[in-house]
Amino acid sequence: MIINYKLIGQRIRKCRIEKSMTQENIAEHLDISVSYVSRVERAAVKISLETLVRIAMFLNVSPSYLIDGTIAVTKDYLHSELAEIVGDFSPEKMSLLLGIAKEINQYK
Repeated sequence: MIINYKLIGQRIRKCRIEKSMTQENIAEHLDISVSYVSRVERAAVKISLETLVRIAMFLNVSPSYLIDGTIAVTKDYLHSELAEIVGDFSPEKMSLLLGIAKEINQYK
């Protein structure tokens, strides 16, 4: 498999913009320079696997999406997305959600 760093950079930029983030946001969060983020997005440097994974986690996308454009839905991904959604639920909403989940679980 040939790694297309230009497409990786384009996908990072697209995800960043969709989430209304700046290169500065990524750089600050990951403790890297803004110029490095810019060079990654322009494919002026070859991003390391470690940095690619860190950026993917920050942008809440899978590393495989950044590498080859595929969107893989895994159980872990769904758990984290669900946890993010229900994180601010009141006890009443959590109880309601639990009841719905129990009903759904009956239909295997």
